[in-house]
Amino acid sequence: MVTESVYVSLVGGTCSGIVCTLLYQPLDLLKTQLQTKNIRQLRDLHVLLNRKSIKYESLKKAWVGVTPSLYRTIPGVALYFSALSQLKKLHGEELNKYSAVALGALARTMTISVTQPFTLIKTRFESGTFGYKSVVGALINIWRVDRTKGLYRGFVSTVLRDAPFSGIYLGVYHHIKSVHFSDTTSLTSTVTAGLLAGSTASLLTHPADTIKTSIQTHKGSQVQTIRSTCAALYNDGGVKAFYRGYFTRVLRRTLVSATAWIIYESVLKAMNT
Repeated sequence: MVTESVYVSLVGGTCSGIVCTLLYQPLDLLKTQLQTKNIRQLRDLHVLLNRKSIKYESLKKAWVGVTPSLYRTIPGVALYFSALSQLKKLHGEELNKYSAVALGALARTMTISVTQPFTLIKTRFESGTFGYKSVVGALINIWRVDRTKGLYRGFVSTVLRDAPFSGIYLGVYHHIKSVHFSDTTSLTSTVTAGLLAGSTASLLTHPADTIKTSIQTHKGSQVQTIRSTCAALYNDGGVKAFYRGYFTRVLRRTLVSATAWIIYESVLKAMNT
């Protein structure tokens, strides 16, 4: 029987977060640039992917934003899995699809409240338009201009993206595992459940992701609200504007979700044997 202590959850969550960030950062970079329509950066990536010989300096372009991603992911994934583990214990009963959605959303909201400044910096690094040289430098720059409000720009839209994503993902994941794979804990069952849960959650939450990116990369003096951002996106491209970078995000989130759960559950089993 696999138990989920806080320590085990921290180790499992941290390991899965680091691996997924390092593997799939180029997809996150591409998604952000599609959402911000950064044509110059997209052209650089296209050239990179089509080169027969890739040098180190060129390869670094595909991993722009990986440093703030790690600053966010290492504590973020660990906090999420730890919070989820403790919320399950407090819940006390066997999770059904509704309680799984609620607990997943709550655990993610708790995590966002800690990691939001790094999410903001990560998005701005990936957009390629802010010129930050380091994560610490970005933090100082934002704090000097807008204080706490600046560091938490896009917080509500991030919650509207990540809390439903985590809730939907966890609900679908547990439903598939309990209904279709109740008698097995095989790698195939974990991957299948993770892929289906990740793609479903991405489909339903991508508009919030596009709104978040737009708010966090806006450079004008006028503060963007969710309502004004929605209006601007719709005027720019209709409903399709809300799904810029969708297929890239689906691919990344699906791969991340499946990989994270495989690593997390493998660590749980290894540490409890």
